[in-house]
Amino acid sequence: MNPTQLGPYTIGQRLGRGGMGAVYEAVDTATGKAVAVKVLASHLADDAGLRRRFDAEIDALKNLRHPGIVRLIAFGEQDEQPYFAMELVHGRSLEQILRDGKRFSWRETIAKAAEIARALKAAHDVGIVHRDLKPANLLIADVPQVVANGSAPAGEEAISVKLADFGIAKLFGGSSHTAAGHVVGTAEYMAPEQATGRPLDHRADLYALGLVMYAMLTGGPPFRGGQLAEIIEKQRRAVPPRVSSLVKDIPPELDELIARLLAKEPAQRPASALALGRLLSAIETLHAPAAVAKPPAPRGGNPPTGAPPAAARPRLQTAGPAPTALDRSNRQTRPVAPSPQPPAATRPEPTAGHAARPRRGPDPLAPTIDLAAARPAAAGPSSPATEQSVYASMPAAMPGGGTGHTATAAHAAGQPALPTGAASATTLVDGGRRDRFMTVEDLEQAEADHSRREDFLQALRQWLAAAGVAAAVAFVAWFFLAPPSADTLHARIMAIIDAKNSDTRDARSLVEQFLDRYAADPRAEQIRQIKRQLDIDQLERRSRRPRRGDRDVTPIERDYRAAMAREKDGPNACLAAIHALLAVHARPGVGAPVDEETSLWLDLARRQVDRLTPDAEAEQRDDADKIAKILAAAELLAAQSETSINPATQKDLARQRRSLLEGIVTVYADRPHAAEFVSTARALLGDGENGTPPAAAPATPSPAASIPVPSTQNE
Repeated sequence: MNPTQLGPYTIGQRLGRGGMGAVYEAVDTATGKAVAVKVLASHLADDAGLRRRFDAEIDALKNLRHPGIVRLIAFGEQDEQPYFAMELVHGRSLEQILRDGKRFSWRETIAKAAEIARALKAAHDVGIVHRDLKPANLLIADVPQVVANGSAPAGEEAISVKLADFGIAKLFGGSSHTAAGHVVGTAEYMAPEQATGRPLDHRADLYALGLVMYAMLTGGPPFRGGQLAEIIEKQRRAVPPRVSSLVKDIPPELDELIARLLAKEPAQRPASALALGRLLSAIETLHAPAAVAKPPAPRGGNPPTGAPPAAARPRLQTAGPAPTALDRSNRQTRPVAPSPQPPAATRPEPTAGHAARPRRGPDPLAPTIDLAAARPAAAGPSSPATEQSVYASMPAAMPGGGTGHTATAAHAAGQPALPTGAASATTLVDGGRRDRFMTVEDLEQAEADHSRREDFLQALRQWLAAAGVAAAVAFVAWFFLAPPSADTLHARIMAIIDAKNSDTRDARSLVEQFLDRYAADPRAEQIRQIKRQLDIDQLERRSRRPRRGDRDVTPIERDYRAAMAREKDGPNACLAAIHALLAVHARPGVGAPVDEETSLWLDLARRQVDRLTPDAEAEQRDDADKIAKILAAAELLAAQSETSINPATQKDLARQRRSLLEGIVTVYADRPHAAEFVSTARALLGDGENGTPPAAAPATPSPAASIPVPSTQNE
């Protein structure tokens, strides 16, 4: 059942059909413009493979914007029947023109091939391979379309050829619409790599264009046969006859170019559609016509002035067996009845050129089989005007291949391609109505809006990322640079101070930071004491380093260095010098203030007193014990001398006693804590100097009676 309304389009006469669907002339009710609407048959809409192929043609046409390619206008779905609207071309297909007996001159062939090459370049530039380039898919407009062209000398060009039917087109490197190794396309116009199911690229379209040029010049493709396998084998292996052997006065450059286009290996063909267009332009320029211009041939395939009318133009006749549908580029392979011939009295005789051309096999230009004649009588014959439309030989697509190699069961049984009667009207998947419609302009606007949204979202994401990075940096800076709390600082300071073998200098910056920020904290006094000790430590390290000659030394520093130099004489000697320093510089009783540096030196001196006092006390005890023992030995010698009756012995004992006493005086005379012992020794020495027996030795002071170490308190 033919549709009457699809979306905004009122459906008119059918322009053409195939096993997959049909093309109708339609009118947009909103604008009144005529369009061509391609419809996928409703009973095939559930076939996933055919549905994908139909959608793929829409996707291919979405990306194509070129005056030489039929333009997609809108697409949609109504009652589960997908469709799309495209530009309506008034004219005929190249196949119809060739069937009417038209033979193109080499100049006309170059002109139209150049237009086709430009259309192919536009498709190849967006990564689309047509894969089914043939005369049935090349529409010759009655009135050429004039479009702007910046590269043309006149600034515009006339487009007379439109490339149509992208039903089996594919993207470079994309997945095919058929299983690997299956053949898709039309055998007579199929590249060898396509015929064998191998991967193909844009050069397959150039091979097909070479076959189209061959047909325009000679009347048909070079490879024909009664079986599909026979034609494919010829495409793979046979070398076509040169065009120059069939057509006179063809430029040798064009003959060679067509031979290159028909090379079996893609690498031997021109590199691209752009390169092919330049080669065609070069041939046309090389063989430019004479200065006297001839009347241009009318476009649209009409015969030139002086040619016989269409009714009188001869047709090629076949002397062989009945033609098969495989000889037509858009029909499945099955025998058909021969075309009715006009009476002998009215049939024109072939021209001399046609009579000289050899006949080989069935006639490829026989009239297209009328599928409408095979329909049941209830369906009625198709309109004669329909068969004359430009879309009459442009199939929607065939199942399994898209253009006619495999037929459905209905075709094999001689039934019509599209369902008729009530059977198709009752084919429903569910009761729901799912209609959609979108124009290409709306799609482009939606894509532009989506692109703007994506740009905005991308900018927003970048801004948020930058803001996140800034926030992270700020957090890290705050974490590491923000002032820590008083508790944190105090804990860090005490951890350093209390740790064993730690360098207290590491706490200085923390101490200063605590006192700067938290001077009123109850623990500030403790931290000040710690800072005082750190300052004293620093001053002590300074005092231990050799003094620089260029630096002025304060009196207290000089006296401190001198006192500490006495440490080599013993702790008591150093301690006595430090006590003298404290007595001089602390100025007890005067109450005069001292500067900060002097105060630090005094505190350092007191620290040294605290350090040296235990050693000094130990030294005093050791010296007292030793002197007491020496004095006891001297007393023993004196007693022995008194009891001896030998004068010599007495004299020797007296000498030993004197040596011990002199040793005490000599060794301990400079040790203040041994002054009492030294005095006792001197007294004992005086008693024996007159030759009289020594008096009893004075009481020897006990070690505990040594001079006490002066206190450093309140100095």
